[in-house]
Amino acid sequence: MTLRIIDNKRVNMTEDEFGLYQKIVKSYSTATNNGADMFIDLFETDGRGVIIYLKPPSKYRTSMEVFLFLMSLMQHQHLRLFQDQVDDLCGQVKKKMEEIDEKLQKLSERQGDKL
Repeated sequence: MTLRIIDNKRVNMTEDEFGLYQKIVKSYSTATNNGADMFIDLFETDGRGVIIYLKPPSKYRTSMEVFLFLMSLMQHQHLRLFQDQVDDLCGQVKKKMEEIDEKLQKLSERQGDKL
């Protein structure tokens, strides 16, 4: 993931997501219009660049394509966060299970010595 700047906000995006953003901007750019302006005032991010809030367009005109892109990006960001948490928890459980297996093995060996 790489932090990119959209509407003067840090946004955490994959290279594919950023490529799609650039295509959208290019498709709406004309001699008198900057396609990046379609993203103005539509979202808020946290310090990690994760979109935490989508705003309905009220001050500036935008397209459904831009808004759906931001919705999709937000969902993907949150799914990546959830996946990271699941991976971390699975790692913790695996480590704990290995510790328990070691203790059971030692206990089993002690029980075998007593017989």
